[in-house]
Amino acid sequence: MTLPHARQLFLATAVRSTALAPVLHLQAWLVDVGSARADIQELRGERDALGARLLALQGVEEENRRLRALLELAERGRDRFRPANLTPAGRAGEGVKRSFVLDVGPAVGVSTDAPVVAAGGLVGIVRTIFAGQATGDFWTHPDFRVSAMTSDGRVFGIIRPLGGTPAAMQLDGAPFQAELPSGTELVTSGLGGVFPRGIPIGRVAQLTGAEAGWAKSYLVEPAVHPDAVREVMVLVERADTIDVTDVWERPAVGDGR
Repeated sequence: MTLPHARQLFLATAVRSTALAPVLHLQAWLVDVGSARADIQELRGERDALGARLLALQGVEEENRRLRALLELAERGRDRFRPANLTPAGRAGEGVKRSFVLDVGPAVGVSTDAPVVAAGGLVGIVRTIFAGQATGDFWTHPDFRVSAMTSDGRVFGIIRPLGGTPAAMQLDGAPFQAELPSGTELVTSGLGGVFPRGIPIGRVAQLTGAEAGWAKSYLVEPAVHPDAVREVMVLVERADTIDVTDVWERPAVGDGR
């Protein structure tokens, strides 16, 4: 304390460069680490915010795609269908939803046993109607059945749901002599008076069984999965009087439509 100022500076510098050097380096390193951690936290926050925005935009894009496809379906279907919003219903914890609620009712022509479709194809059927509302079953419901045929009309059978996750279908009663390769498209046959002819149901995945000389069964990949549909169309015409094959036909490239 009594040394001249120049001598004090000399001694302080000497102590800093020798005995205190490791401590000072450690202090500087800790400061840098703290700063780096703060920067990392800030970057993580920005990354999470960008990720959330990206997911939101992807959801909007997917919704727009579904709505565009549904509008195209409505255009081709003319006055045969009414648009509706679908809300899945069922017990909590249910792996695969079996039922749904629609926000339309008899005022717009919706009736019991009316087919419910999406841009991809068959969704389910209306079971009950109320004022401004209707309830129905997805094709995943255990009681659901629909008469099906190959898109060329050569092979017929009955579609029923298979339990389990992911949800799948099975075609029963196909003629024993018929061979359905993987990817064969199946549509509603129009038999039974409930579903009109021509609604896409799904595609053959593989042979699952055969009764010798009698019939074959095939696993079917559905055209529409219940967890992927929220906007639908409800048929308001009598199903036994129409063929809706043209509604799902895509115009050929270059035909101007």
